[in-house]
Amino acid sequence: MDTPLYQNDSRWKDQKIGLQNNLTIEQVGCMLTCFAMTVNHFGANETPASLNAKMKASGGFAGAWIKGAQVPDQFPQYDIERQMHVECKGTPAPIDLIDQGLEEGSIIMVRVDWTPDANIDSHWVVIYGKKDDDYKIWDPWKKDGAANTLRGRYSFGKKEPADIILEAIWHGHGKFPKSQDKPAATAGKTERTIADAQKAAVVDGRTMAVQPTTTQLTMRSQPAVAANNVIKSLTAVDVVIVLDSYAEGQAKIGKQGQWLHVRDSTGATGYIAAWYVKQVAAPAATPTDPTKTAGKPASASASSALIKVKPVSASLSFRNQPYVADNTLIRYLSGNEVLTAVDPDAASKIGQQNQWLKVKASDGTEGYVAAWYVKKA
Repeated sequence: MDTPLYQNDSRWKDQKIGLQNNLTIEQVGCMLTCFAMTVNHFGANETPASLNAKMKASGGFAGAWIKGAQVPDQFPQYDIERQMHVECKGTPAPIDLIDQGLEEGSIIMVRVDWTPDANIDSHWVVIYGKKDDDYKIWDPWKKDGAANTLRGRYSFGKKEPADIILEAIWHGHGKFPKSQDKPAATAGKTERTIADAQKAAVVDGRTMAVQPTTTQLTMRSQPAVAANNVIKSLTAVDVVIVLDSYAEGQAKIGKQGQWLHVRDSTGATGYIAAWYVKQVAAPAATPTDPTKTAGKPASASASSALIKVKPVSASLSFRNQPYVADNTLIRYLSGNEVLTAVDPDAASKIGQQNQWLKVKASDGTEGYVAAWYVKKA
């Protein structure tokens, strides 16, 4: 039943969402409403209110935040599968997989940058079809006169779909993408060892180093965008060594669709999008001498743990590690949640771009938030 639903519908907009008593469906119910439209597409007959009640009864909320992976389990009669989940903020969204999913009969929930303002980028919509070079959407926020396509409503005159989409979840019947059943094109090849790659990176005494041109760049285990190959996120200040040959690296930098094999300062190796980096001077080798830091007291004061912070916008990611990846997300924080900083350097990090802050939520859960998206409470 493909009927648009709205979180700001007067029939349920004031109902409390999930397992708390502060926030309403109108305030933070975009994802809940998208899930209602998604399951309805495959045969169900839900509203945001009925799905809210169903998921509450089954323990499908963490506070106000719906546990999306559990939604298909509530509708076994319709054989709805959560097929794939990709978080792509800082990396172009996998448009080819979105197109393929639509062709296979899937629909895709996507998180978008919903205003031109910085720091406000968490609104979910449903992509259900293609329209020329744009996508047809069901938007859970009803706004008279608003466009009903992704580019028409969220490009703000300049953004492409690959940049508008920050996260995507595919739902449908059967495994997706189908190409995952096929052996990789590189299967059977002997991979270079790190030592071999290091040798290849030096030509005429030159070592190539690059730095991201975006605030968060994903390092992956394979040179392709997929949900299961994320290693970590690099910040705009990270410098990595290119393990391709110097000539190969120079030919790739800045080129769309090209991937660089790299090693970061921790020794982790992987692949990064060459179109999101620039060449910089290679860092000098400076082996760490543990005797220089041994016995030094921590720089933080005891009072750091008492600093309270809160998000500057709704739906801030709360993570178990200080980087963006599918498997690090604990839940989304509301703009009203107050957190206790447990990071020894909290005072110097708050509001600083590319810094991560370790915090404790009111339920005792510890994790990390982007320090540039919080302020002192």
